[in-house]
Amino acid sequence: MLDNALLNLLHTNLRLSPDDELLVFTDDEKPFPRAAAERLAELARQNGYAVRFLVYPSLKGHGKEPPEELWRLTFGDEAVNELKSRGLLKPLLNKEPYDEKTVREVLLEKTKRPPTAVVALAYYSTTHTAFRRFLTDLFKARYASMPLFDEEMVKPLNADWEEVAKLSKAVAEALTEAEYAELYCPHGTRLELSLKDRRAVADTGLLHEPGSFGNLPAGEGFIAPLEEEAQGTLVTFYGPDEKLPEPLRFTFKDGEVVKVEGGGELGRKLVKLFNETPAARKVAELGVGTNPEARRPYNVLEAEKIMGTFHVAVGDNHTFGGKTVAPFHVDFVVFGGDAVLGGRGWRTKLLEKGRLKTP
Repeated sequence: MLDNALLNLLHTNLRLSPDDELLVFTDDEKPFPRAAAERLAELARQNGYAVRFLVYPSLKGHGKEPPEELWRLTFGDEAVNELKSRGLLKPLLNKEPYDEKTVREVLLEKTKRPPTAVVALAYYSTTHTAFRRFLTDLFKARYASMPLFDEEMVKPLNADWEEVAKLSKAVAEALTEAEYAELYCPHGTRLELSLKDRRAVADTGLLHEPGSFGNLPAGEGFIAPLEEEAQGTLVTFYGPDEKLPEPLRFTFKDGEVVKVEGGGELGRKLVKLFNETPAARKVAELGVGTNPEARRPYNVLEAEKIMGTFHVAVGDNHTFGGKTVAPFHVDFVVFGGDAVLGGRGWRTKLLEKGRLKTP
């Protein structure tokens, strides 16, 4: 079943052609994603595709820039050496302020043979990184991000992708049209977000167009809310890879988390992180799931795709229309809730009691 899903990824999700240069990478955090990445690279080579492959030490967190070794494999030694000589690589990798215009100029001038398609099977996500953004924006690579991948994710990889794409685009259009969102759930979520003048993204799973990117398994519409205007409370029962021993409650004021309550060890870690990295407090994302094959609540990559859920993220969002740069991006999923969208003179429910109302 794994081989079928991986071949489906190559032929359906990425629609590889003989002219493609495929980059596959993973980390050493968990054995299954590494084994899946190795098998994917092997299957791609057996099918005649040019493949670059790398395993790197775990970064121990989502949204961190991948190591220099991967930048070299991707953009070439000449480009990376030039970035280093200009003092640009270190702040770039550390997610510190850097001269983006010059970085872009160096990469465009010095990169000779960038990959045209990427499968990121590292356990920790690289979606919200400059590495991904330069690949998709500058070089128009198609980028499939697959963090937290495990054996049970194979089933949602075999979804009806045309149907998922249709729903995801409809949700993204509704979010883009809205000026605000109100989120509710019976357990205490009461959160207001401003979406004015922000454009949503449809995570369709069909990464056919140059520069397209998304998570696999896919299935959501998502948007970067205005960073200064989130007000209220978000309550969730799940962390990125576990059911929490007690509800985790965030209080937002003027776009930032000002209080964290409950959540056991995860809650304590978040308090420490927010104190050390103030940008991680910022509201980053609102997303709505659209994949009918996604089921499991305790793996956030799959959970955020479950049809009828919504999720709110904090931290980095500069790669999809926001302004926050941070070495952190984590989503928190809410089940059984309502999502109300509105604008000047109109108001409608996108979700009602955990059911997606077709936009």
